[in-house]
Amino acid sequence: MNLHLQTKILLLTNWLCNNQDLKFVCFLSIVMLSTNYLHGFQQEENDVVISDFHENSEISLDSGWSFYWNELIEPNNFENQPYKKVALTSWTQYELTATEKLPSFGYATYKLTFSIPKDRPHLSIYVPAIYASSKMWINGKIVSEIGRVGTSKSETLHRRFSQIIPLNTHETDFELVIHVANFYHNKGGIDKPLLLATSNHLQNIKSKRVIADMIFIGSLSFIGLFFLLFFLFYWNKDRAVLYFAFLCISLAYMALSDRYAPFAEIFESISWIFLTKIEYITLFLAGASASLFFYTIFSNFVHNIYLKIVKYSFVLLVVLVVFLPAPHFTKFVLPFLILMIINLLYVTYVIIKAITSKRHESILLLTSTLLASIIFYAHIFIFLGTDGNTIVYVNFGYIVVFLLLSMLLMTRFSNSFHQLEKAKEFELEQKEEISKKSKELSEVNLELKENLRNLEKSNAELDSFNHIVSHDLKAPLIAINTLVSFIEEDIETTIDEDVKHRFQLLKDRVTKMYALINDLLEYSKITKEKKNKEVFSLNNLLQEVTSFVNDGNKHTIHLPEVDTEIYASRIELAHVFQNLISNAIKHNDKDNAVITISFSKLPNEYVFFVSDNGPGIETKYHTKIFEMFSQLNVNNEVESTGIGLSIVKKIVAENNGVITVESEKGVGATIKFSWRA
Repeated sequence: MNLHLQTKILLLTNWLCNNQDLKFVCFLSIVMLSTNYLHGFQQEENDVVISDFHENSEISLDSGWSFYWNELIEPNNFENQPYKKVALTSWTQYELTATEKLPSFGYATYKLTFSIPKDRPHLSIYVPAIYASSKMWINGKIVSEIGRVGTSKSETLHRRFSQIIPLNTHETDFELVIHVANFYHNKGGIDKPLLLATSNHLQNIKSKRVIADMIFIGSLSFIGLFFLLFFLFYWNKDRAVLYFAFLCISLAYMALSDRYAPFAEIFESISWIFLTKIEYITLFLAGASASLFFYTIFSNFVHNIYLKIVKYSFVLLVVLVVFLPAPHFTKFVLPFLILMIINLLYVTYVIIKAITSKRHESILLLTSTLLASIIFYAHIFIFLGTDGNTIVYVNFGYIVVFLLLSMLLMTRFSNSFHQLEKAKEFELEQKEEISKKSKELSEVNLELKENLRNLEKSNAELDSFNHIVSHDLKAPLIAINTLVSFIEEDIETTIDEDVKHRFQLLKDRVTKMYALINDLLEYSKITKEKKNKEVFSLNNLLQEVTSFVNDGNKHTIHLPEVDTEIYASRIELAHVFQNLISNAIKHNDKDNAVITISFSKLPNEYVFFVSDNGPGIETKYHTKIFEMFSQLNVNNEVESTGIGLSIVKKIVAENNGVITVESEKGVGATIKFSWRA
């Protein structure tokens, strides 16, 4: 087949590629036509004859190669027959026997002869980067040596570069001899075709690729370093920034290492296996960073197990790459890509789910994800085998994706910053409010201090009043009582019974006044006395009280059948029972007063009952009897100050209790009061 027919095929292919529905058919057609075309180049002498060239045409030298397995044969030494005629692909696809293929590790020699017309433009051969060290001769002259070719792993220095080798313009017949050795990758040999094209065309493609790579690597490096420093020194609250920085830096290093391998140039003796492992780990780090970046942004929509799967999967891949020897660790790119495709599908599902929840971030991320997917597939299915302009478009598309993601992060930062500003404004408002309240509180404190001083002054005056009452009022009463007694003694023989009765009334009034003063003093001391609580027996307390008020056992007093231990102020409770039992005896209209004391224990308090068989109290007086100076005059012969029950009520209230009376006239009375436990 001549070059004219080849040109027609290429023109037809370009026309079909513009039709989106026929792209896949175009791809298959190119493969079949190219295969038939290259087979047509082989003549009976196994030489390839190329008759014509266009400026931008490329001839693929991918078939008709003589292959010598485990032999390193230099030019002019091909005495043995070749192992077989092969097309350029990984030699692991070549058959060693009918049932066995060649291993990954080994060395071999490739040889190809071809002819081109003398009247031609300046031509060069493009040698792609292969997974092996290589050494190349053209017409017996060494033109390229990448790494060091050896027959063992120790003798071989692996390197991986692409090259453009110009052809001698004065020669028409060419013999290519290539030595190849691989002791590190699961692929072996030359797995990509060499290209024959005009030097200007190949240099133009190379320039475009270098420019595209530098823009891509430089942009991602700048974006990654910017966000890394941004996270470290300014905004470390959002880990999505850190993951995005790692993603950009990892991809930039991947592109730099895969296409230019600068560390292999700088360190000439460094292990290529070590560099390849670093490259694989960087690739996995990029995948993990992308997944964690997505998880951080949409943590509310992602299942909890997603984070564990991401962490364990990528950690496992890294561990396998680190510890497995060559070539086994080089087989994990395919599992990684499968994992990333599954991850991408789940990411798309979650983003759509987030959009339905009206998350503005999800729209921007969905746009970035869809654009990245389109560019990724275009990179794989369109860029391969097309002109050098495509890589510029693809890299530009990737940069647009990362700029969109950068916008997403800055949007998150802007939102967080606005929230922080609002929080600061709220904090200032709170400080102002607190300052205002503090000022009001200070004024209240001053007022309280003034009230406290007034209270202390009032208490001091009350203490002074108590002193006056206890001394200045009681002393004259004692003197009056004594003086009346002296007068009675002096005139005892001369006064009649009526005068004696009047003297006795005077002495009773003095005694009542004296008791009233004592009760008032006691009432005023109730809230001021310190309450000393202790644990004591209720029945022991009641026995002490009844022995004092029931002198001579003239009355019947029933104590509780079951004793109990009580934690309370013993003095106060004794005073209450003494007052109630005394009243029950004093105001009883029976010769033998019968008094019954009982209690019930509740979760937080005690309830006591003091019942008697007295005359009872009418309902309308049930509240009045607890008022100060209140007397019902049930028994006119009984002198009372009317303060006793007021004192009892105040003591009960001071112990968080309530006192009531249950009675009807003529049927006795029951005083009920509670006491906080």
